[in-house]
This record gives sequence, structure tokens and C-alpha cells, in this order.
Amino acid sequence: MSIKKSYVSAKGIYKVTFSLPVAALQGKKSVALLGDFNNWEPSKGIALKSGKTEFSVSLDLAPGTYEFKYLIDNNIWENDFNADNYAPSPFAGVNNSVLVLPQVATKTTAKKEVAVKVTKTKVAAEKVAAKPVAKTEKKVAKAAVAPVKKATEVKVEKPAAKTEKKVATPKAAPAPKAVKSTEKPAAKKAVKPAKK
Repeated sequence: MSIKKSYVSAKGIYKVTFSLPVAALQGKKSVALLGDFNNWEPSKGIALKSGKTEFSVSLDLAPGTYEFKYLIDNNIWENDFNADNYAPSPFAGVNNSVLVLPQVATKTTAKKEVAVKVTKTKVAAEKVAAKPVAKTEKKVAKAAVAPVKKATEVKVEKPAAKTEKKVATPKAAPAPKAVKSTEKPAAKKAVKPAKK
């Protein structure tokens, strides 16, 4: 017994080959494959083709998990010993074989994800570059983006400084210092009263 799985990336499906060795069937004549993929209906059972050494069949299956069994000569149910797992069936004490076909990420999906990440990064960078902090930076940014013909065409306005007008209180002028004179005092002249 064996199960061979190969992923067909062009179709996004698996090609799965189920096989049973002729020697293991001990003279049995027919083998059918039943499972989730054909609703377990014996009338829709997929016949395995007999060869010299084995009975086999290949199916194209989408990624997913499938339960299955072999129906031998329409009356014997057999599990595959190489199944990925086993799961309980609706019948007590009976298990089904489980086939697991994982989802495969394609290269185009990976490329699209990388392109989306790069685009998001560029958009974020453009938002940061296009968001100046002050009005003067906006004008500088616009001037940097627009083609500059003459250096005098680029005008950068400085924001007006907020100044508080302080009223200066006049200070009293310092009193003049007394200066000592080195001159001798002049003699006092007697003032004569004026004649009448």
C-alpha cells in the first residue's frame, strides 16, 4: 500500500496516486476507492486498475483533508497503512484512513504580498515627507518640489515673533556728586548799599 502526492502548481491541485500490492489482496479481483471525494457511495467508487504488481489509480484533488477506504470485492473494507492519519468512522471501533493535502503558497502570491508591503512602506514615507510641521516648512517643501527658475522666486516667510511691549519706567537721574574744588575761595567783597 502506498500513497504518492505531487502538487501541480499550474492548477493549484494535487495529483494523488493510491496503490495496493497484488500480493496483499490474496486473489481478490476488484478494488474500489471510496471517501469524502465521492460521498462514500459504492456506485461512485473509483476502480483501481490492476497491473502486474499492484492495483492503482490517480486522482486530482484540491488541498484539504479527506477520509477514505478501499472496498475490496464489494464486501471487505481496508485502510491504507501509509495514510497520513486515521479518524473514527460512524461505526463503533472502525477507523477511516485520512489523507492531508496542505495548502501551498504560490510564488505569485508571495510576490503580491511583497509588492503590497513595499507599496505600504512608500505610502507611509510619502505621508511623513508630505506632512511639514510648520507653515514655513510647507512653503519650503512646496518650493523644493516645484522647479526653481530663479533663486529669488522662492520666498520663505518667517513667523512673526510674539513680543510683549514692556513699558519702561523712567529712572530718576542720579544726583550730581559734589565736586571738591581746589580753588581757594574768593574773598568776600562787602557789598555796599546802593545810594539813593
